[in-house]
Amino acid sequence: MNYSYIIIEDQQEPLKQLQKELENYPEFISKGTAGSVDRGIALTLTQKPNIIFLDVELGAGTGFEILKETARFFNEPPFVIVLSDHEKYARKAINYGVLFYLDKPINPVKLSLALHKFKKHFSELRSHISIKDKSAHWLIQYADILFIQSDGSYCHIIRLSGQKVTVTKPLKEIELLLSKTFLRVHKSYMINTAYIEKINTTHKIITLHFRTGLFEMTEKSKTRLDESFTIKDTVMEIPIGEIYLEKVKHALLTFKTL
Repeated sequence: MNYSYIIIEDQQEPLKQLQKELENYPEFISKGTAGSVDRGIALTLTQKPNIIFLDVELGAGTGFEILKETARFFNEPPFVIVLSDHEKYARKAINYGVLFYLDKPINPVKLSLALHKFKKHFSELRSHISIKDKSAHWLIQYADILFIQSDGSYCHIIRLSGQKVTVTKPLKEIELLLSKTFLRVHKSYMINTAYIEKINTTHKIITLHFRTGLFEMTEKSKTRLDESFTIKDTVMEIPIGEIYLEKVKHALLTFKTL
């Protein structure tokens, strides 16, 4: 999946450094740069990017002015990664809901963390996963995925219908594209927690259970639907890896207050 970004930065050296680092992430597509508050507002509204890399100090103005002026034009505003060499703006950045505070000069490791955090948060806003196999791009609703199984450099996405979509991505990459409904329970398995029926921590097994309504079409039912409607019951047992056991217990068996 591709993501769009813009950079609002008035200093050439950090701008070029960030552009150079982002070349290592081909799924992130540049939609332009701006070096002032006014140009930043215009670029944000015309491009509507997924991410804004935003310098705080822009001449006589600040990057926060851009966020304030553009917020009312978005149902879902872009994620913001602040660029600054001053920690004094950190508190204000939190008040504006900034995703990540990236110090200048850019640290490649911290940039990687920021982009991974973005992917995870971006996936929470969606109701489906967009992924490509050998034949096509698939748009699969989260609710239609039962579990995902790793097979070396491949992964099999198992849908409720029993259909298997195989993609050339490791499980750790697909994990970034999924919502909080999904939980890694084994080095080879990630499950949709919406379909958990029971957990056996002694035998390290999670049981998934779902029902699917099926219409069996016959010559008679071409003109009307009748008693040929049936319910398909499916039960799957998924192993819990030893190193994931405590994580599973904490995620599924710990009472959390609101």
